[in-house]
Amino acid sequence: MRREPFCLPGCSDGGNVSEQPESISALLARKDYAKAVPLLRKEAAKYPTNVRIKLQLADALAGAGFLEESVGAYEATADYYRDAGLTVQVIGVEKKLEKVKALLSSSTAAAVAETAREPEFKDPVPRSPLFETMSDEERKAVVDVMVLEQFNEGDVVISEGETGSALYVIVSGAMKVYGKGPRGDGVYLANLGEGDFFGEVSVLTGKPRTATITAAQRSELLRLDKERLDEIVTRHPRVKSVLEDFYKKRASHTVEAMVDSLKHRK
Repeated sequence: MRREPFCLPGCSDGGNVSEQPESISALLARKDYAKAVPLLRKEAAKYPTNVRIKLQLADALAGAGFLEESVGAYEATADYYRDAGLTVQVIGVEKKLEKVKALLSSSTAAAVAETAREPEFKDPVPRSPLFETMSDEERKAVVDVMVLEQFNEGDVVISEGETGSALYVIVSGAMKVYGKGPRGDGVYLANLGEGDFFGEVSVLTGKPRTATITAAQRSELLRLDKERLDEIVTRHPRVKSVLEDFYKKRASHTVEAMVDSLKHRK
């Protein structure tokens, strides 16, 4: 059964470009999901193990209004990521799945059976630095308030010198890190990929952002606002301690420390 379309945060363009007709990327970029669905069905049948295509199909199904079918597609994609231990990707898919289920529940509560939600974390220690030392209860508290956002290539996520109000985790895509050169021009410093997170130091310390970070390609990020973090800390005080301890122990690997080191080499 097809429903009225709704707007998703966006579809990931990851995967092997040679495996997909160029028109699919163009259709997804225009959010022309109805035309993208049949093309993606063919690609999914042709490349059944390509999880990127599976996720694109789930996004297109939801965007075109095929909500019931998209639920199954999202759940299958989440299961794949979960089995692979890709916790951040699981969270991103679960956020989309929650939105689809909410729409189904509000429009046809009696017609659609509620599917029990799988926990985001099956492994005792998820493969994500941000969550690795948190308890199950602490992780759930953090994940529940994170917001999934989509950025197109070239979009600015954070700007050097601004006040930090959120930290971000990369679900899909990639980010480019820039700093100001001696003459005030932008200097490329580094690249960040899936699973990396940034912005935690400004949120914890109140220091201005030390770099500008832009989307290197179409990307999806989980955002944790400082206001939400502060609310969590009132109920789970150890969350802030975990973040601070993580930063202190791995200071040389944080984005801010990396940026500072690279700036001095320029």
